[in-house]
Amino acid sequence: MKLIVGLGNPGLEYRFTRHNAGFWVVDALATTSGAQYFRSAKLHCDTARLTLQGQDLLLIKPDTYMNLSGKAVAAALNWYKCQLCDLLVVHDDVSMPLGKLRYQKGGGAGGQHGIESIIEHLGEGKSFDRLKVGVGPDPGGQRRADYVLSPLSENEKQLAESIVGLAAKSLSCWAKDGTQACMNQFNGEDLRDKDVIEAEKRARKKASPAVPSEIPRASESSTSDRQSETPATASKDESSTPQISSP
Repeated sequence: MKLIVGLGNPGLEYRFTRHNAGFWVVDALATTSGAQYFRSAKLHCDTARLTLQGQDLLLIKPDTYMNLSGKAVAAALNWYKCQLCDLLVVHDDVSMPLGKLRYQKGGGAGGQHGIESIIEHLGEGKSFDRLKVGVGPDPGGQRRADYVLSPLSENEKQLAESIVGLAAKSLSCWAKDGTQACMNQFNGEDLRDKDVIEAEKRARKKASPAVPSEIPRASESSTSDRQSETPATASKDESSTPQISSP
């Protein structure tokens, strides 16, 4: 059996907040597959069983709140005797813009408190895979916490539905072919408006420092002057080609 854990906060007040993107994805998969959730007090989560691409899957939504997600994940892994290679965690990523997703093999928490909790409860185990759903742009600093706990604007809802639908659909690929195949197929997807994407590319290009295309050559006269002034016993360092440091 494979486990797909969607991270979020329980309760109607959090239902449409950006931090619940993980819940949105597993809920979308449950809806399209006809799976039904059941409450598990012992495992501190809601669970739903389904079969996808010939694989038995268990969808999990922790009811511990985001910062204690590891409690439910550790309990489920232990109860169902699953390994970390059988686990995929779906969560929001404020560093990515809304409209993008990214599969990732293992790694650190990147400041995501739910992932931090899972790593802690698994004894610093980091080798589980993730599906990150962009909810940015990141406002940065102290505004970040309020931002991820805020609901989507009306203008964002259609884009959010599209990327959540793509993320849910991609889970069929994960169940059948694994994370690497999903990375190859879905990590380059960007559902934002083309004008927004092009404007972002222009802004990045404008912000990138210019790098000289080649090293200027000294004039023949100045070269000969230096040669006449250079002792025959010049060191290797003095005669070597000058290097330009990257800006």
